[in-house]
Amino acid sequence: MTVGASPYERDTYRYSPMLAAALMPNVLLHPLWGKCFFAAGDLLAGWLIGDILEQQGYETKIRTVAMRIWLFNPFTVTVSTRGSCESLVSILMLAALHGLTRGRVTVPAALYGLATHLRIYPIIYALPMVLFLGETAAANRENTDGKKKRNKTKGAISRLVAKLVTRETVLFALVSALVFFASCAVCFVFYGEEFQHEAFLYHVRRSDIRHNFSPSWYGVYLMQYGGEALPTGETKNIFAKVVGVAPQLLVVTAIGIKYARDLPLCLFLQTLGFVTFNTVCTAQYFVWYFCLLPLAFPEWARFAEWKNLKDTKKTKNKTKTRMVLFTSWFPHLKSLITWLLAQVLWLGFAYLLEFCGKAVFFELWIASVTFLGANAWLLVDVIKRRRVSAEAVADQIR
Repeated sequence: MTVGASPYERDTYRYSPMLAAALMPNVLLHPLWGKCFFAAGDLLAGWLIGDILEQQGYETKIRTVAMRIWLFNPFTVTVSTRGSCESLVSILMLAALHGLTRGRVTVPAALYGLATHLRIYPIIYALPMVLFLGETAAANRENTDGKKKRNKTKGAISRLVAKLVTRETVLFALVSALVFFASCAVCFVFYGEEFQHEAFLYHVRRSDIRHNFSPSWYGVYLMQYGGEALPTGETKNIFAKVVGVAPQLLVVTAIGIKYARDLPLCLFLQTLGFVTFNTVCTAQYFVWYFCLLPLAFPEWARFAEWKNLKDTKKTKNKTKTRMVLFTSWFPHLKSLITWLLAQVLWLGFAYLLEFCGKAVFFELWIASVTFLGANAWLLVDVIKRRRVSAEAVADQIR
């Protein structure tokens, strides 16, 4: 771009031209500009995490631990210092979440539209963000009126539509769509269909057989190199795409509707589910939910083993009984260790295949299935413990 050429002349460039423009100082200023730029983004993301938790009322100790989870995560450090742009999308999404949790609409919508332009995957957050705004608007109206206005005769679909269509949600949709399409229009003017294909369509049609944690790589490999054993065709390819995407869409949509009220945790669960069931899953994708994991960590700190222990204090004529909350050190330790071990297993077979030339294709596929199961277990574990915790808190309040 510094000499007026297209960034897509580099075969491996699959991003927005805006990213290439932001990295032009690599040529004009210093070769380390990009790495320093992305590392600074990690620091800003850490600050945003701490500020979001402070606004939610968490104490300093919990905020510090949550920030450390992001800043000293080996994946975060490695990905940014090797020159990956994931920290920019993390900043934009955290900044949008930062504004939404403070009741703002326009600026978070603009940031969300820009984030979706840079990386298409944040499109999955649209539903929970809109539902969150609808829930917040309804709660504000109830507080203003001093009473709840609910029609019990309305069905679930009617209530869902009522949350989706409000002044705030319409404004959010308009602003984010405007920023997204305006950004795309500017890039299209300069780079035409080349931009459209490389930045968006490539990721829709992408099917990797290397460096892919997803079990689907093996089927693609057999279709490409299995000869006549597995016939191919446009209809079969479309059917395979639909079958591959269906579980992902189902999980992401269900989570978005169910947990939209707790937006930080909802976005984390959605991202984890999206990456888990995606037909292409690389280590770079882990950063997508690592930036949201610290925001879910305080919620995990509340997950506890509720034991029927009573602390009884006698007064004159009354006996006060309260439930004591015992919080384990880290309730997701088993599922996290399983996730790490499954990843090590996959990397071991990948090393044998890529560097040693061993024919361990089937073994690597088994490792991919194991890793899928580990991710699914972690996802279910978080959801299960959150539900148990919420029910226990509700019982205590009653």
